[in-house]
Amino acid sequence: MKRLLATTAIALVAMASTASAQSVLERVLGQIDNSTNLASVNGTFANIAENLGGLTPTNTYSGTAITSASANIVNIGTELSQELYDENVARLTVQATYASVAGDQVYYDQATGEVIRSAAYNALSAGERGTFNTVASGEYLVVSADGFFEEALTLTALNTELANRTADLAKVRAFTETTTYAGGIEGINGSITNIIDGIDSTTQQAVAGGVTATEFVMPTLDFGDMATTALGAVNTGDITLGVNSSIDNAKTSSTEALSVAMAQIGGSADTGAIVLNIASNMTGVNGSISNTMTEVNGTVGNLSTTALGAVNTGTIISGVNAAVTGITGASAGQ
Repeated sequence: MKRLLATTAIALVAMASTASAQSVLERVLGQIDNSTNLASVNGTFANIAENLGGLTPTNTYSGTAITSASANIVNIGTELSQELYDENVARLTVQATYASVAGDQVYYDQATGEVIRSAAYNALSAGERGTFNTVASGEYLVVSADGFFEEALTLTALNTELANRTADLAKVRAFTETTTYAGGIEGINGSITNIIDGIDSTTQQAVAGGVTATEFVMPTLDFGDMATTALGAVNTGDITLGVNSSIDNAKTSSTEALSVAMAQIGGSADTGAIVLNIASNMTGVNGSISNTMTEVNGTVGNLSTTALGAVNTGTIISGVNAAVTGITGASAGQ
């Protein structure tokens, strides 16, 4: 059977494989579903400082090697990466079957993966029809979850293929998942470490068969002041929003009519607006000071350390107070 790959145009927000690796903006946008009192978002204002660090999880899968009876999966060994695991699951998961019957055939585009029926096909020009293949009456086109499809199958072949996919999918899902983590939790290190040891080869002596004493003058080390600052994410930005306004002006030589409509951004039920001013830290911050002194005399001056995860001193100003000049100008018809 001939195999084809159907591609579709999909718009995605860049997203990591796990929720913990998503940015704040990605998680906020993921909550937007055009619910009650929120129109399709027509304004997004973001002022964000982020540190995305910490441990990175990696999933692997292990199990019994599979020799597939389906045409939609390559023979796999005992180890699978996350990418290969997802690919095989998608290939074996049936997303749709399209049947051609008398008077209502199925047509599919090899290049784009588009599947249409008779009415849509008949509305195309002769040139547009040239990219489509025809599924004969009584045959079926099977599409997997990743858009992978075959040429038309008879009912007998379809039932065999679906049974093979179901059996192979169970084998893949039986693989054991193992999660490992790479990297360190301490992503920002502004620490100070001093280690002083006064004992070395010049201050030690051993004499065989006797006892000896070595006079040792203990050194004195004076440390001055130490200060360290470790900052995770700092946001001091400002977001200033005014108002939306529209003006209609009709004027003759002796009279003038002026109509002004004004609405605060995000202030009405049918206007969508998202305003973000965020500082987010997702990694460790180390601003410690450590001094270790062995067999020495010494002093340490003032110690000062500051460790901040996320700091946000930004402001969001919205409404009439942010656009007084504009409102004055609008009211004058300018």
